[in-house]
Amino acid sequence: MKGTLLAHSPQRAGTTEPRRNAGYAILATLRNYGIDTVFGIPGTHNLEFYRHLEELGIKPVTTRHEQGASYGADGWSQARGLPGVVITTSGPGLLNSLSGAATAYAESRPMIILSPGRPVGHEFRDIGALHETKNPTGAVNSIVEFSRRVNSAEEAVDIIHNAFRSFAHARPRPIHIEVPLNILEAEVEVDEALLAARPLGKPQPAPAEDVEEAARMLAASTNPVIIAGGGSLAATDDLLLLAETLEAPVLTSINGKGAIPEKHRLSLGADLRLTAAHSFCQQADAMLIIGSKIGEAELWEGDIRPAGPVIRVDIERSQMLTNITPDIELPGNSKAIVPQLLKALSEQGVTPASRTQRDLQEVFDALDNEGRAIAPELAQLNELIMEVLPEDTIIAGDSSQVTYMGTTTFYRAPKPNSLLYMATYATLGYGLPAAVGAKIAAPERPVVCLLGDGALMFAIQEMMTAVEQQLDLPIICVDNGGYGEIRQNERDRGIADVAVNLVQPDWVKLAEGFGATAFTATMDTLAKTVTQALETKGPSLIHLKIAESLR
Repeated sequence: MKGTLLAHSPQRAGTTEPRRNAGYAILATLRNYGIDTVFGIPGTHNLEFYRHLEELGIKPVTTRHEQGASYGADGWSQARGLPGVVITTSGPGLLNSLSGAATAYAESRPMIILSPGRPVGHEFRDIGALHETKNPTGAVNSIVEFSRRVNSAEEAVDIIHNAFRSFAHARPRPIHIEVPLNILEAEVEVDEALLAARPLGKPQPAPAEDVEEAARMLAASTNPVIIAGGGSLAATDDLLLLAETLEAPVLTSINGKGAIPEKHRLSLGADLRLTAAHSFCQQADAMLIIGSKIGEAELWEGDIRPAGPVIRVDIERSQMLTNITPDIELPGNSKAIVPQLLKALSEQGVTPASRTQRDLQEVFDALDNEGRAIAPELAQLNELIMEVLPEDTIIAGDSSQVTYMGTTTFYRAPKPNSLLYMATYATLGYGLPAAVGAKIAAPERPVVCLLGDGALMFAIQEMMTAVEQQLDLPIICVDNGGYGEIRQNERDRGIADVAVNLVQPDWVKLAEGFGATAFTATMDTLAKTVTQALETKGPSLIHLKIAESLR
């Protein structure tokens, strides 16, 4: 019946002929939006999702834990520019994926989680069924943008269409669709036209009068600054032109890292946490904030409020009111609003040629010196690594000191989403599966995982996923003997080292046991060893023991 998805009886057990059910309808819709990879683990209840993957040309990546599946989907999403998709089984599989879902929520990234659920009429029945969970959608709904238990294949397909539109026109955040088993498995008569990708529409501009007022404020400034967050990444080329037009240095959040090439003379990097950045911002006579909540976790209790007016651009109005109150709000999509600002500035006579080039050497030096002073050895090892990495490398970090006290500063990203990290959620175990996802999404780009020993052990099983997927993936493990920052936190409070000094495996044997190549490096051999790893086929582990000074 045209225009509907009609349910029929379940397929006979043991048959393998092609069939159409809700699993097909959902996955075919995703494929029509460009999704060619899903992450997850097959289970008793989700096989009617997996049935259709080969037919649809969708690659399944079987991680060794559903947490790794959701982190892998997040890394894939950033490298590919599409929502990551996770398939879990019911109950424990779904709940295992929630750390990655919470990460995507906190960092404003698109993700779709699919899971089977109890048959219609069996909700909340405490009868000891396999994977029985009191209220799975209630649990997940507390973590993600929304969790829906659908009543038909057609409803699930509509949710997917609406999700893609929402990802394009609202703050992108993860969603979850639970498909009751009897709906998932029942055959449906599919109208393929219902599954086709729908036009997403044009990005939303801001009101013209507000744009003109903002342009007047910026035109009147002599030392403006731009703060670019993850919401600015849709407008990168125009953002660079805007920075050059205003002669405005660009500081980014970590999610906005690479919004303009970080080796550009106007890039101040992703160092909002540094006091030198705070001081510089406070002296600005105008601040333009694009797509950033100015997160507390990145400010490190600092204050970047400028001396002049604040203009905020955001796709979600509530975000324009967080942490710094704007003088003028520009609601909408940065992809539309940044060109609006350029046009308005041009009409007011502001062009790149009309501005005097600013001397930023003093602030560059202040940021660099402060970054090195925080953790000199981590700064040094990051610089040694960056010297030998190809220009277009993707680096996956973790909630490790080597990342947030080193890579965020000393990796000069050439483009957006080149550093995979989660500054707000700050979870451990993210780096390796995110690197796996990114390498699958962008096999032509070098991908390197750089993280601490504690973080790596959270997800060490995903080394097997990297081996199975035959990924050329160097993993650099910086070993400070455990949870280094928490160790220092304890000492700062006068607490003896408690539960932070970890017994270590033989990292070389462990990696080789997975089928990876293993290297041991020192600071003197690090650059050479990273070069070797980049030339090695398949996954490789570099184990680097760092000095007692960070213990």
